[in-house]
This record gives sequence, C-alpha cells and structure tokens, in this order.
Amino acid sequence: MLAAAAIQEGQVLLQVPESLFMTANTAVRSKLCGKLVKAAELPEWQALVLHLLCERAAGPDSSWAPYIAVLGRQRHHPLLWSSELQGQLAGSPMMRLLTDRLQQVQQDTEQLVAAGANELEVAQRWQQQTQTPLVDVGSVSWAAAVLLGRSFQLDMSEPELPLGPDMSYYGSWQAHGPAVLALVPWADMLRHSSEAGEAAMLAYDPEARAALLAAHRPYAPGAEVFDSHGPSLSWADLVMDHGCVGEGSSDNPRYDALLFQHLQPRGSRNAALLEALTALTGGPPALVLTPSGPDVTCMAALRAGLASDAELIKAGWRSGSKGSDVELCARVMGRLSVPVSLATERRVLQLLDKAVQTCSAAYPSSIECDRQELQQQLVQQQQQQQAVGDAGSTGDNAADSIAAEHMQVRIGVLRALISEKSALLDCAEAVAAWQAALEALAAGAGSSIQAQVSAKQLAAVYGSDGDDDSWTCHEPRNTTRAPCCGV
Repeated sequence: MLAAAAIQEGQVLLQVPESLFMTANTAVRSKLCGKLVKAAELPEWQALVLHLLCERAAGPDSSWAPYIAVLGRQRHHPLLWSSELQGQLAGSPMMRLLTDRLQQVQQDTEQLVAAGANELEVAQRWQQQTQTPLVDVGSVSWAAAVLLGRSFQLDMSEPELPLGPDMSYYGSWQAHGPAVLALVPWADMLRHSSEAGEAAMLAYDPEARAALLAAHRPYAPGAEVFDSHGPSLSWADLVMDHGCVGEGSSDNPRYDALLFQHLQPRGSRNAALLEALTALTGGPPALVLTPSGPDVTCMAALRAGLASDAELIKAGWRSGSKGSDVELCARVMGRLSVPVSLATERRVLQLLDKAVQTCSAAYPSSIECDRQELQQQLVQQQQQQQAVGDAGSTGDNAADSIAAEHMQVRIGVLRALISEKSALLDCAEAVAAWQAALEALAAGAGSSIQAQVSAKQLAAVYGSDGDDDSWTCHEPRNTTRAPCCGV
C-alpha cells in the first residue's frame, strides 16, 4: 500500500465503521447461520469461522462479497501447506505450534459438523454448486488462516466514567471488557513493520464507533505505508500467523520453548506450584529464550521448579498448598522473581545452559547454512521478478505462481529459523555470562557461602538491584492481529 500524497505523523490513515466488521455478534445476527450459532452456543472463534464460510458461499449476495473476493486461497499460510512445506519447520517450535493448530482445526471441524453446519440452507446450495461440503477440514483451515492472518482483537468497550467526584477524569475510560475478535475490511491490507510500534496499531474509537489507524511516522508520496500487527512480533510469529507473503520486517529474535520440555520439578511441592502456575497462565508455562536471556517471568518459573522446600515455604508456598491455589501461586511467583539462593541459581543456570544446547541441536541445519541459502533465494527471487518485468508478463501462469509462492514461503521460513537460532546463540552467551558472574560471586564469598551471599548480590548477577518484584503472568500471546486459534 503506497501513499498517494504526503502523510503526516499521527494522521488518520483509515476509519472503518463498525457496521463493516465481521464479529461473533454479526454471526449471531446473520440470516445464513445466526440461528445455529446461537442455538449451539458456538464460541467466538467457531462462530466467526462458520460466519466467514457462509458469507463466502453466499457469493455476490453477501454484504462482504467485495472483501471476501480479495482473501484468495491462502496457500501461503502454514495451515494450508503441503506436508513437504511443513517439513521445512523441522526442529523448530513452529512445528509444534502448527501441529497444535491443525489439531484445533480438526476439532473445530468436527464440532461445527456435529452442530449441523452442513445442514444449513446455504451449505446445501454450496454442496450442489461445488460438490464439496461447506464445512470440512480444508474449508475450516482456510477460514482459520484468514482469521489468524487478518483478524484484529479490539477493545470495543463503551466509555465508563468513574463514580468518584474528581472531574479531572471526565472523558477518560479504561478497558473493562474482553477484546472482540473482528475482521475489519481494508484495515488488514497493510504490511507489518517492527518499527511501527503501538502507535500504528488499529484501535476502536467508541465515540466514532469505528476502527481507526494512524501513521506512526511521516510518509512521502509513493512510499509504502506500514502498520503494526502487534508488539514485539518475531519472524516466527509473522510466518505462523500471517503466512510468508509480504509481511514487512521484524527485529525481535525469540525462541518459544515450553517449560516442561526442559524442567523436571525437584519435588512434589515444586510440582504442585507448577500445576497452579499452569492453571494461572491458562496453559503450559512458556520458556521464552531471547538474546538477553529469559525474562523475569521465566526465571521465576524455573525457580519454582528447582527451589528447595524451605525456599518455597519462605516464598509463601505453604505446606499443603495445592495446584488449585492459583491466587497464592501468583503471590509466590512474585517473590520468586528475584534469586532465592546461590544453590538454586546454579541449578537454574545449568538447566538453561542445557536447554539452549538441546534446542539448538534439534535443527537439521546450522544458522550459517540458513543464511547462505537465504541470500541465494533472495537473489533468485530478484532475478525471477526482473525476468517477469522484462517479459511484460503479469506472472499469472499457475505453475509460475505456485513456484513463486513456494519460494516466498522458503524465504519466510529461513528468516524465522535464522531468528530463532540467533536468539539461542545470544541467549547462550547471556547464560554463560551469568554463570561466570555467579561463580565469581561464590569464589569471593569464601567457605560460608549461604551466609555471605545476599539476595542483592545474587540479583546483581542479572543486572538487577534485588528489589524488583516485577513478575507478570505469561498468558497466550495477545496482539491486535492474529489470535491463537484456540490453541
């Protein structure tokens, strides 16, 4: 999307009225599927999947026909990849995520069929026209790919004024309701750039009853205009959520491991605390490895699994505490956001060192090989695009189009793999530096280590002052674009 004229920073780029959104509410009101959505009490994700499939089947009779016409077949999206393309994710956590999402697609398909989706009048017409059911694994995969790559999570709460007499708050409001999953026509056409930031994220204006997007910087005429699909997205996020075609850039390397893949609880008390943590986070706790090492939340989770019984009791995890004690778990995790002892920090860093090595060894190729192949692919892509331009061809040949898509997929996957491996390499250096600092601290403490090494000294190993109780719950990643498909 190019700027037709000069654009100033902060200038509104688009304003899409709420009447054009596709949401679970419009699904309920739909003449095509509303009765089923309401009677079956479909969750938001499934309601939108069915809504989208019904509107596609309605063809030109759909109010969203012009929008649906530009959605395409989504062949670039991982949910629609062949097994050969899926194999490119070998050794990466992206493969685990794709497997989970494909299982979710299967479950959604079965539940929609059981609810009677293929018995709808629009479904029967679709069956007659195409000789395929409205709802099957292929169609649900397509709809899920559209939602993952194009939907927004918008806070559509009404403004709520505080009850207090302080009128300085007049006109202010805070989000007080869950985000609404919405397809917003036109707003999903811009490419992502990690430089865009939150200033370039689509937001709902309750007074205008519309979604607004503003420019995060000035643009000259003819310059490409970007938005932000969400904060701190990695190349893996862009590949898995948005597919590999034209998704701008990212400079946020990250490797997403699962805590329980690498951590064996030290004892039953640790296991109960981690069970409560799983309930608190709504799923298996993450072990997010970044170039600067795991964040305070992940470090707290590691301490929860490796601390001694005495250290857990001191942190507030009482004798008899169970996996159902979620509120207590949140308080305990806050206390474990700072180091508890030299011995436990040693165990934590040893586990991290081993985890990074294990993750790195799972890849079938090195980062050097990936970088070399990426450069070759980019050169080849440029040559092909130049050849198409010189020949005056539009590149509409089906075989050429598929080959170009496969090349773009490979380029996207290579960028994601390089990003993950880069995060692991830098994380290994960070962990090694922490280990060296910890051993230097131990050597300086002499023989009575536990008595002479304070919490502040241990925290200094990580560059903290020891007073930071900044643990936060790592919930499933929530961005303005690309929800997590129920996974």
